[in-house]
Amino acid sequence: MEPNNTTLKAEVAADIARALIGDRLADKYKAVEALVEADIRADVPLLRSLLLNAIRKEFSAERESELEDPDIGDTRSWLLGALGRISAGDVESTDFVIQHIHEKAEPNRWARYWSLEGLIRGGNPRVVEVARSLAANEGDPIVSLLATAYLGGQNDAPAVGRIRSALEMNQSQWFALRAVRVVPIPSTVSLICSIVDQGQYNDQTYDAIMALGMVPPDWRQAAQAAQSLTGTIVRLRGRPWKDGIRTGAIAGLGKLKAETAAPLLIDELLDDNPAIVREAARSLEQILGIRLAVSRVVEAAAKSDVKGADAWGRALRWLNREATAEELGVLMSSGPTNQREAARLLLSELGGAVAFEKLRARTDALKQYTDVLAAAEEKIRVLFDRTIREAQTGFQLATYMDMIIFALGVILLAGSAAYALYSGGSLESWAGLGASASVGVLGVLYGTLVARPRKQIRESVDHLMGLKIMFLAYLRRLHQADQAYTRRMLDDTPMKLEEVQQFSMVVGNIMDGTIKQARERGSAASG
Repeated sequence: MEPNNTTLKAEVAADIARALIGDRLADKYKAVEALVEADIRADVPLLRSLLLNAIRKEFSAERESELEDPDIGDTRSWLLGALGRISAGDVESTDFVIQHIHEKAEPNRWARYWSLEGLIRGGNPRVVEVARSLAANEGDPIVSLLATAYLGGQNDAPAVGRIRSALEMNQSQWFALRAVRVVPIPSTVSLICSIVDQGQYNDQTYDAIMALGMVPPDWRQAAQAAQSLTGTIVRLRGRPWKDGIRTGAIAGLGKLKAETAAPLLIDELLDDNPAIVREAARSLEQILGIRLAVSRVVEAAAKSDVKGADAWGRALRWLNREATAEELGVLMSSGPTNQREAARLLLSELGGAVAFEKLRARTDALKQYTDVLAAAEEKIRVLFDRTIREAQTGFQLATYMDMIIFALGVILLAGSAAYALYSGGSLESWAGLGASASVGVLGVLYGTLVARPRKQIRESVDHLMGLKIMFLAYLRRLHQADQAYTRRMLDDTPMKLEEVQQFSMVVGNIMDGTIKQARERGSAASG
């Protein structure tokens, strides 16, 4: 019995809670990403209950102090951030998260920061009053500046001015960057770009890069942000110890949907660092979409003479494998030859059940296509052989008739000579009169009984040969049209009505031309 929707949602909620409590950082990020989906597939009330129980019991501030285990505080930060995202509409969880924003209830500054971040991300309606209170009274800048940035995002001019001032001061710059990573503000983008362009290897540069990635693509400042991120990527190539910053810049280009950065990201797909390749592939998909991204990769692989197909294949594995295999299957059947070959190699490098099925289907289709062509060629060859045999038969028949009439003529001559001698005549008289009479009789017999039928047979053979050759030519042209139609049908893109009509016109023209030739030949034969 299949589980119902309620059971599935409960299982998703339990999986998210386990991921947030677990030790794997990648699982924590995935769990948080699942909470920002437009339609959360988890049982939200159950998930709230699971998170509340975990924070109150195993991951409470009291337990962290008792065991002197900072990991408990780190996990509590994740749990509070996630709870804040889903707290809207629930008084208990909202009050609980707001309580943990203040230092009296929560000694861990990061737990307070992420609690406020969760409320902001989740669009909790009470975040406005909380942000105003924190901006005015909170002493920890990492929390107060986040609250100020939220107010700045709501077009609060004094709050915007405070964030800009904080960005220009070294002692508060990092706190302000942490704030605009959550709530971007248009007038701060130029300041952040200047920090990135300085190229210093520190936390401020990293957070500035992450903040630029949060700029909405439709802002006019997005182009400037993309330019700074692009320059960072180029500048940090060949410096593997700075790949963390470079990875953040690549991810930011994807969020900005900067189409001009697509060639740069394609180059990054061949990097030795898997993290760089992963972010470059995902960013390329965000910018171009899966279909165009795969097409660009195939073009790049084809231009490199399909060398390093394994590297291109590893890059494509970071995309949606099923959609990628589907697009590679389409590209194998269309476009230039070198791109079709590149698509085939990349599909084999991609691996997986979907890619295997695509390759097998392609192989089966080609085999069926080859078998059909072989069968058609065999039929044409049989018809041609039959035509040759019929022509040989007619030629042999005419030859046999010539031999028979020659033998008959010799017999008649010998008989007439014997008759002349038997009647008392001489050979001289037979040669003068008998031979001419015999030849005359033989000529009449030959003309009546042999020459005319022989001529008719030969003309019939010639006419039949002409019709056969004309028919073979008709079949050949029809077969070529059928080849082209079948080859087009093997493509994954559907045929348009205009294409079908064009193929129908080709077949019609072949038939009309053959009928016209047959009529002309018949008229010539009858004339």
